[in-house]
Amino acid sequence: MEISIALYIMVSIVVGVAYWHGYKTGVRTGADTMYDHLYQNGTRKNDKVIVCLEYEDRSGTKEF
Repeated sequence: MEISIALYIMVSIVVGVAYWHGYKTGVRTGADTMYDHLYQNGTRKNDKVIVCLEYEDRSGTKEF
């Protein structure tokens, strides 16, 4: 009984750490990619980059 509880706790810790690491890495990579894309496609004026965002209607569901 004690071994199964310890094993459950150990597996839970490993899964939690793996999820945390994946989430942290994914969010950081996604934000970095989005920033780079906006920076490269923006209009440069003096020492600023101007980005134009398009309005996307979210009232309906799109089917691709």
